[in-house]
Amino acid sequence: MFQKNCFYFFGFIFSIILISSIQLSYGEIGSIPVESFDVNYDIENGSLETIHLDPDFVELIIIMNTISDGTIELTIPRSLLDAKFDTSDDVFFILVDGFETNYIEIDSTSDSRTIIIPFFGGDSIIDIIGTDTLNLFLEEPEIPSWIKNNAGWWADGQIDDVAFVQGIQYLINNGIMNIPPTESGDLSGKDIPSWIKNNAGWWADGQIDDVAFVQGIQYLINNGILVV
Repeated sequence: MFQKNCFYFFGFIFSIILISSIQLSYGEIGSIPVESFDVNYDIENGSLETIHLDPDFVELIIIMNTISDGTIELTIPRSLLDAKFDTSDDVFFILVDGFETNYIEIDSTSDSRTIIIPFFGGDSIIDIIGTDTLNLFLEEPEIPSWIKNNAGWWADGQIDDVAFVQGIQYLINNGIMNIPPTESGDLSGKDIPSWIKNNAGWWADGQIDDVAFVQGIQYLINNGILVV
């Protein structure tokens, strides 16, 4: 009887030790396509929702769900996003939920860079800002020259914001004006930033090229001001 009780006792102690040695955490490993490139990731104590390239701000935006403090390891193709100073590698600027965060670079090849970024439980957005990004404007956007007249009238106040946006919507939806693929944001009701109107005026006067003008149109689409 004594031996049997000892067996149960030591079995119980062993179970406690085994359970306490197992960390209460979970992770996710995978690969997600971003602009025809695969970004490999390994996240601890969280799950990855999406990765989006913002070429205007030369950054990758990572959206994730986290349950507690953890890390995310990312292998970023250099052709998608890189950080350079002259010909040498430079550091990325990392923001986690808006706060600057240090990171560790564990691998670097001619094709990619692998970094580990820490986060706190509840964090949801990581911005990885570099110096070089994928050029989404390899194909010149097709814009009929007469649209410059409309842009100039809008910049001079001869037509209002609503008329300009409706005109651009009509041109895109009917294939008269072609722009690179752009992710649409939720309808926001926001006002058009003044810099976009300035861009339109400069474009109408030939001071900036078609690509710079189209970046302003893409901003309107991304922020739900212009819906196509």
